[in-house]
Amino acid sequence: MAMLFGVTTMTFYHRPILEALEIIATCGFDCAEIWVDHAWDDERGASVEELKEALVKHKLESTIHCPIMDISITSPNKGIREESLRQTYQAMDLARDLGSKLIVIHPGSKFSVLEDSKTHWANQVDSIRRILAYGKEQGVLITVENMDSDKEIVSVKCWEDLDRLFADVGSKEKWVTLDVTHIGDTDKTLAFIEQAGSNIAHFHLSDGTEAKMHMRIGTGELDLRRIVAALQQVDYAGVWSLECFIPNNNEEQLREELKQAKALFAN
Repeated sequence: MAMLFGVTTMTFYHRPILEALEIIATCGFDCAEIWVDHAWDDERGASVEELKEALVKHKLESTIHCPIMDISITSPNKGIREESLRQTYQAMDLARDLGSKLIVIHPGSKFSVLEDSKTHWANQVDSIRRILAYGKEQGVLITVENMDSDKEIVSVKCWEDLDRLFADVGSKEKWVTLDVTHIGDTDKTLAFIEQAGSNIAHFHLSDGTEAKMHMRIGTGELDLRRIVAALQQVDYAGVWSLECFIPNNNEEQLREELKQAKALFAN
């Protein structure tokens, strides 16, 4: 099976998403991760039909990233929580309509460190249960992402947290997106891969340090060669999806980033 390399459309968030898809294809990528916040933007977004036509035209596969702007599926405010779920369902509808490979879901975080942990976790379990059920109805693969390990308000940081979440939800399927810079440490990432194994359905690739995430490959402190080798050892067959900051929406720098990503697999 050929490797698939992808990149998020948010790399070009300040450009129209249809233009972003064209650039992603021109730069040599196989897949675009469509951030729904980008797709739904009043000025830079596009309709389902326009996105579908663009993906076919540029011979791109797609994954979908859930909405993240000003929403929380675990908000202690029920109205915000329900609206966040409504928009997440809408994102799953987009994944269904585009025939996307999967959707990336962010678990919720606490509003404050003072929020009651038991209540927060109950909201987390209820929301993820509803998301998984809706995804199953729509035939969409749901992957839950590990979140920032350095933030006290985050309750789903590592494989143990994800495993507990799936267990409490009652889900036999435990599909996850591994974001390496959300962990920020090579040895901890290798441990995650060993524990999660074949449950890793998607991978967000970028470099980072303990203090900074989503850096360009080679500019951080992660041993990405060891990390991708470990993923190969557990037979990871998903998209190698870049999620790094490219200054000034620079196309040449994105081409170089893809080159650096492919070089991680060179013997």
